[in-house]
Amino acid sequence: MHPLRVRCRAAQSGQSLLVALGLLLVGGIAMFAMFSAGQVAAAKQRLTDTADAAAWSAGLWRARVLNYHAYSNRAILANEVAIAQAVTLVSWSQYFESLMRNAAQLGTFVPAIEPLLAGVAEAALLARQSAGLAAEIEIPARGAEALGYKEILQTSQEILHLSSQAFALNMVTAEVARANDPGTFAWVLPDPSMSWQNFTVRGESDAQRQRFADLVVASLDPFVAGPRTEDLLTPIPSLCLTLNRLRKRGTTTLSPDLERWEAIDSLSFHMRSLSWFRCKESESVPLGWGAAEAGAELNSVTSTSGEVGINPAANRLAAASMFSAPSYAGIARVRELDYEQLANAQFPRSGLAVVARQEAGQVATAAKLGVGAGRMAVADRFVGESAPRLWALSAAEVYFQRPVDAPARTEYASLFNPYWQVRLVAPTAAQRLAAQAYAR
Repeated sequence: MHPLRVRCRAAQSGQSLLVALGLLLVGGIAMFAMFSAGQVAAAKQRLTDTADAAAWSAGLWRARVLNYHAYSNRAILANEVAIAQAVTLVSWSQYFESLMRNAAQLGTFVPAIEPLLAGVAEAALLARQSAGLAAEIEIPARGAEALGYKEILQTSQEILHLSSQAFALNMVTAEVARANDPGTFAWVLPDPSMSWQNFTVRGESDAQRQRFADLVVASLDPFVAGPRTEDLLTPIPSLCLTLNRLRKRGTTTLSPDLERWEAIDSLSFHMRSLSWFRCKESESVPLGWGAAEAGAELNSVTSTSGEVGINPAANRLAAASMFSAPSYAGIARVRELDYEQLANAQFPRSGLAVVARQEAGQVATAAKLGVGAGRMAVADRFVGESAPRLWALSAAEVYFQRPVDAPARTEYASLFNPYWQVRLVAPTAAQRLAAQAYAR
């Protein structure tokens, strides 16, 4: 073969080798870039997932705190009702015991029934003593200041409320972030509007306590709430050509200052007589009486509801032997929604935002990148070593909604039903700006 032709073929072979090497180099660089981009994308996805988990967990904790308030408010309400019941039972047992004691004395004129009435009187005495002993234990245990069960529940509400504030809530978000990825740190963004701090309030004012007191009174059973009223005609005629009657009166009331429960029960014989050609009825003989109080020790009947004033003599006897439980601390000061501060008092919502940060590998750009609906991921190269950080933002909100399997009806938000839930939402513009301030 001609030497020139051999040299041309050799030159062409060398060019092909260079092209092949160039293609391999370009392919290797492309594969490395794809691998790096994939790692960065995976890291960003893990970070946004971690931010979502941290935000949802923080919102869930707040929802659980609100649900705890609902459960504890119900328990506190039940304790208030139980105290009113205890006072009522003591009053009624005293009334029944005095009535049976007086009946037993009258029974001495009827020997046939005297043993029966004496036995009933002894049983009534035992019942009154048992009711008084139970009330002496129950009322302080439920309503005493500082040591009563409802006071403990009120204190636990305040402790749980503190745990939902930013400092304690950051411990939740940080722990969730580390559990998802040990190299990730997360915290709750400060809320300049203080929406959570203004979401609930402890009911210290008179109006707030009165709302709770109205709910307690509405929860009393008919016997306790009263009035325990009954009028019975007797076979004894009067000068008015009508029959004289027995008048039973009883009621349980909460004092206007919300610091004292009072119960009164009385039964008196009322006689009708003529006065200036008019028929007049008045209390003639008190037959049964009983009274009890929890709170300020007054040893007097102050209630005027339920017509209890028509038996004044029986009321005086009841006051003279009134049962007192001064350990009651008054209507509780429970935590409730701060309706005056809420933008929507019927369906309020409270939002929060969580920023998650992760030390990533080499990231070529410091531009901000959108990741996911409503979330944000950015890369920022900090001064010092050439190791960038990844940042992610997620938001959640707490809202009130009946369970899907509950009977369909509209129910407004309150801290008496544990229907508080959490969901992820898109961050607001203000939350994005605050997060970007960290990522600069």
